[in-house]
This record gives sequence, C-alpha cells and structure tokens, in this order.
Amino acid sequence: MKYMIDLNILKSEMERRGIRSVEELSERSRINKRELLLVLNGKQLPAMDIMVELASALELSPEKAKEIFFA
Repeated sequence: MKYMIDLNILKSEMERRGIRSVEELSERSRINKRELLLVLNGKQLPAMDIMVELASALELSPEKAKEIFFA
C-alpha cells in the first residue's frame, strides 16, 4: 500500500494542540526526535507504529488520521 502524509494538516494539528516544538511532540508521542524530524521534514514516511503514536499524541479522530496519513 502506498501512502503520503499531508504535512500541512499534521503541523496544523500540532499547533491546534499547542505543541510548538519537535521536542514537545517527541515527548508526548514517545517517538525518537531524530526520526520525528525526518517525518516532519518529508524525508521519511512514518511506519504504522509511528502513525499510531502521532494520532494518539495529537488526539486525532480516525477520520483526521486518515486524512493526514493517507493523503
């Protein structure tokens, strides 16, 4: 299955939740900061476990997670 992430929506969800830094998102999601930077800079697609952790940390609805991770 091929997928792309919509970084604009992902970053707006971070902002909506008051998450202002990669460090803060890394702490909330328990995702390694380096790996998170690769995803947020569009250099790496996240594995399923990363998507799940991000969706949980950002309290995304299933519909919003689909919109972001399967753009």
